[in-house]
Amino acid sequence: MGVGEETRQVLQDFLAPELREMRGELVLVGKRLDLIEGASRVRHEGVVQRLEFIKQSFAFGKRLSAIEADKQQSA
Repeated sequence: MGVGEETRQVLQDFLAPELREMRGELVLVGKRLDLIEGASRVRHEGVVQRLEFIKQSFAFGKRLSAIEADKQQSA
């Protein structure tokens, strides 16, 4: 066996399993990131819904104030 063959064999024996393990770990990291992204999206949507509710409530309050002001001016 020549030096090139031995080097290739050592690389295959050592690196191939390491690379497979790293690939598996990267897949797990990717899945975890997907879960985190999903949870973040759900939280974001919840915040947006609450802000929309506050916006609508504020607009309703302004309309109510305007109606009350009109009533006072009419009286």
